[in-house]
Amino acid sequence: MRVGITGFQPERLTQIREARGLSKINLGRLVERSPSTITKWENGNHAPDAEALSILAAALNCPISWFVKPTILKEETPVFFRTLANTAKDLCSASEVYMGWLQEISLQLQQYLDFPSVNLPHLDVTDYRAIDDSVIEIMASKCRKAWGLGIAPVSDLLLVIENAGVICSRFEQGSVMMDGYSQWSNKENRPYIILATDKNNYYRSRFDAAHELGHIVLHRYINRLDVVNFKVIEEQANKFAAYFMLPEEAFSTELPPFPTLENFVSLKARWGMSAQAMILRARDLEVISPLEYQRLYKSISARGWRKGEPLDDLKLPEVVRLFPRCVKLLFESSTLTKASLLEILGLSKTDAEDLCSLPRGYLSEGSVLNFESRIKLKKSPADDDFRISENVINLFGMNKAIVE
Repeated sequence: MRVGITGFQPERLTQIREARGLSKINLGRLVERSPSTITKWENGNHAPDAEALSILAAALNCPISWFVKPTILKEETPVFFRTLANTAKDLCSASEVYMGWLQEISLQLQQYLDFPSVNLPHLDVTDYRAIDDSVIEIMASKCRKAWGLGIAPVSDLLLVIENAGVICSRFEQGSVMMDGYSQWSNKENRPYIILATDKNNYYRSRFDAAHELGHIVLHRYINRLDVVNFKVIEEQANKFAAYFMLPEEAFSTELPPFPTLENFVSLKARWGMSAQAMILRARDLEVISPLEYQRLYKSISARGWRKGEPLDDLKLPEVVRLFPRCVKLLFESSTLTKASLLEILGLSKTDAEDLCSLPRGYLSEGSVLNFESRIKLKKSPADDDFRISENVINLFGMNKAIVE
């Protein structure tokens, strides 16, 4: 028999527990309840009383209102992860929760704002075995053509992806095993990408974004991700990233005969890809022989470049712009306040900031943030910790109802 607070949503407890990486046993220890009690709360047989709900909210760092927020229907399309290892099972569960929350935020923001239309070619196949290298290269070329990129290096990949209507988020995942993940939302007919900040590497992050773009373009109608198809599907996304970021016509002509590691490092800043990714692409293009490839990789290991290459520490990763600009526009137009936005989202400040790709503390009310717009250092190299590039064009417009 269900007892406790009225309107309790069991799924919200499961979501926040998985997002925090807690088992039922560990959560029970935090709130001094048995695992069986947690199970009864999550399967809907019982509901916590007001006191227990307050304890849960404090332990899980979320507002009490989170537990009575109505849930939305979960997407049936798979979330494409970079790992399915048993050791990462809890991490994958948390990532699925974050992906669902990101889509909820998107739907809520779209009540006030018009997002970019989706302009993204995708493959209409349901069997991953029908995707060969030639198909992948054709789709990478179609993507470049649709976005008017030609065969030149992509200067800002996340900007291009967001302008194509893909919703992106970037925040710390808590593990270097989770570089990024993606999902098509059938409810919106729109794709989503979440990238990790854990490695904080510009070149690695660009490859991760291109990899997730590959899943979106190639695997929209793949309905299952498991141990049988996982390795092949991941390799297909890797190849798309290489084909898209390093088109054969341009990249192959820039390599000298018998290129050295120094040649690849010199091209690294121009193409925005790691030397190791370019060496692999050169091998696949047969610009270098298998023997040269082995020689180069032995040199990489000898120089200790496996964990870090030259130039890695000279550039910060690309930033997400769409959601930060959404939030800024809603605040500047007085459509919403920080408090009302948090009330609508129902999330904690830190979760909302992470998912919206905002700096920590941005949604906090306080005098410090108010002073920032009035007091600035003369000729400061950075007037603000939070800047939103003006290079984004035609991302969205206010809905007419809001303007009026």
